[in-house]
Amino acid sequence: MPDPTGEQAEAIAAYGDGTDLVLQAGAGCGKSSTLRMIAGSDRRRRMLYVAYNRSIAADAAKSFPANVTAKTGHGLAFDPKFLPRIQRPRQTALDAAKALGVDRMLGGVQRILTDHGDLKAMTSKVVMRCALDTVAWFCHSADPELTSRHIPAYEGLKLPDARAELVDMVLPVAKLAWADVLKGDGVLKLSHDHYLKLWALGRPTIDTDVILLDEAQDTNDVLSRVLLDQEHAQRIAVGDSAQQIYEWRGAKDALTVFERELGAETRTLSQSFRFGQPIAEEANRWLYLVGTELRLTGWEQCTSDVGPVTSPDAILCRTNAGAIGIVLEALRAGRKVHLVGGGSEIKRLAWAAQSLQAGRATDHPELLAFPSWEAVREYAEEEDGSLRVLVKLVDDHGPEELITAADALAGETSAELVVSTAHKAKGREWPKVRIHGDFRQPKPDPATGETRLRREEARLAYVAVTRAREHLDCDALAWVSTVNAVSD
Repeated sequence: MPDPTGEQAEAIAAYGDGTDLVLQAGAGCGKSSTLRMIAGSDRRRRMLYVAYNRSIAADAAKSFPANVTAKTGHGLAFDPKFLPRIQRPRQTALDAAKALGVDRMLGGVQRILTDHGDLKAMTSKVVMRCALDTVAWFCHSADPELTSRHIPAYEGLKLPDARAELVDMVLPVAKLAWADVLKGDGVLKLSHDHYLKLWALGRPTIDTDVILLDEAQDTNDVLSRVLLDQEHAQRIAVGDSAQQIYEWRGAKDALTVFERELGAETRTLSQSFRFGQPIAEEANRWLYLVGTELRLTGWEQCTSDVGPVTSPDAILCRTNAGAIGIVLEALRAGRKVHLVGGGSEIKRLAWAAQSLQAGRATDHPELLAFPSWEAVREYAEEEDGSLRVLVKLVDDHGPEELITAADALAGETSAELVVSTAHKAKGREWPKVRIHGDFRQPKPDPATGETRLRREEARLAYVAVTRAREHLDCDALAWVSTVNAVSD
């Protein structure tokens, strides 16, 4: 193992003091190697490395010293008794609704007045989808009981009257679904988030001396709470608050939580080993907007540049609609293209469009509130956002071509081009990266003239530009120089 940098040596020394610790580690700044150095510096203590996903846990199990056990949060919570319900066949929202008798519970199809003035048919399938989403949000939280606050905010169902009607329909079904999860012989298929929540509600004690939490900026409250309660262990949270990009699905920044609730000391890792100074400087433009004191230093041994890239290895998009558009364009050009995450989201969109075009309800989360495809079109024209791009894709190509495109995707190892949303690109890197033009430039405020950017958008752009190792084409983000204010 190479000698530690000055920052890494400080982190190892801070660990040696025995206090709870937060490591703010920028993109490519060696957080995993720093944790290995910490583990190697004190092989007498038992350590638990909590990984973001199974592949990271598997890699850590091979590379960390023998005193370290590597698991995901779900791995900690898993009990073989849950296996029969986890391994049940795939269960759709309609299957779940039938199993729980939701149609009888609702008294048939209900209708709700949406924000855009349409009456939306709330079938048992749609209500069940909302209820399952509600249970998922509850499972991500540290809350002891499921309440209306766990019902997601769906596009088109956010105004008070629509929201109140939604709560009246969904909350009883969500509570019924959770009661079924609690049963040993329930009718619903068990998810991994279900048993994680059950484990957390039991207030477990983890038998270890030190807990190393990786990717802490995107940790759900349910896991954070369990780790905060392990007062017998020294806790070290590692991550990058500027890369917190999953708040929209319930993840929270455990780095700030550890600082606030544990009084954890903070150390910084700012030397990136992924790219050279030109890309580091581009990253720092976005770090300034994010509002963090962290600034990256590029690696002298890495030759990087920022400018046009004619043949990128990867194109990163802001939206699913943007990624689908690039995939279709590449397939029509006869190129082998891979979409990170696969084609399931494309198919779900196409099937939802087919349902709405045929006058049937859909439980697709982005289209759930609409009674017809025409209603989607009308709303998209008013909204001027990603939904408009999505509608244009469906209208221009048709659901059938989208399904064909999803089935034509290549594997990543054989692909000529990789396409990804910035969210799914997190934790990955490529030699040559181009940023797609669907990172939309914010409009100036008519009253003040200020061009304000939402902080979460700055974080997402930071993640995107730091995926490149050698060549970065970020011309689509040139508008960053016009931003003069940031808002939450």
